Amino acid sequence: MGLSLGAQGISYLEGQKWDVGVSYRYLHSDRIFNGSDDQPQLRDSSVSDIHSFDLTGTYAFTKRFSLSLTLPFLHAQHTSAWEHDGVNFHTMTAAGIGDLRLLGNLWLLDPAKYLDGNIALSLGVKAPTGDHDAQDLSYQATGPVQRPVADSIQLGDGGWGVVLEIQAYQKLVKNTYGYFTGQYVINPRGVNGTLATVPDAFGIITTNSVPDQFIARAGVLYSVWPERGLSVGIGGRIEGIPVRDLIGSDEGWRTSGYSISIEPGLYYSHGKNSFSVTTPVALYRNRTQNVIERAEGAPPLGGFYDVLVIAAYTRRF
Repeated sequence: MGLSLGAQGISYLEGQKWDVGVSYRYLHSDRIFNGSDDQPQLRDSSVSDIHSFDLTGTYAFTKRFSLSLTLPFLHAQHTSAWEHDGVNFHTMTAAGIGDLRLLGNLWLLDPAKYLDGNIALSLGVKAPTGDHDAQDLSYQATGPVQRPVADSIQLGDGGWGVVLEIQAYQKLVKNTYGYFTGQYVINPRGVNGTLATVPDAFGIITTNSVPDQFIARAGVLYSVWPERGLSVGIGGRIEGIPVRDLIGSDEGWRTSGYSISIEPGLYYSHGKNSFSVTTPVALYRNRTQNVIERAEGAPPLGGFYDVLVIAAYTRRF
């Protein structure tokens, strides 16, 4: 959206200007949950490491309306026995571009008049540019075979989606701002045709779902050194995959659930450059039963991140 907190407070991206940036996200997971209950006996039975880079360009037609394009790149590894012979641990890898997103952004209030608070709405599309059927070697008792990697490290979900976003901020006191951001991705497609891996344990042949996704963040930013554009933040974060979609079928395999985290952050803005790093710390995780697990009466087992680091850099032109 081209919004930053610097020496002069909140500043908007000017009309006919660009905001170009890259964000890096590292996720590590090695714990399994049954619902909201940690399963220490299953620690390290499923380990994921995901590195992702998002390249984003935003062009402001006016100070109020802009267009953003985001292209992700991912490199992900998943180590377990579940995708193999059920006994021996092996690692599967997926790497490449993810699902592209194009958003139109609109500030509801005139930025020239409302410097202390505003609300922006965004509407766009998610294109299935990422490979939803990425494959690697699966080591079975009869020998290695090519098969899809776990749904948690697939590069895309295989469906067109509608992206809804909201961003809001409000000055609370001097050098202190409250913020809220939210995103919901509507995926109308039911299943994508990629063979699911985990349901093998149930003796069921099924394909991966194309699930909706959501994330919301709210907190406070405080400018600790306004002259240098240095700020700190603390907030809450909830994200996950619902059991039921708003539109379309809920069938297929999905790792549904959500996590609630506290999210500290450090922000620096100087001139045309902005940098941020946040490290969400999970406080509560709940792996909810998907449609297949409910039908089979099976426990909802799944992993969530244990380490998450997000760093971003942007420059205005």
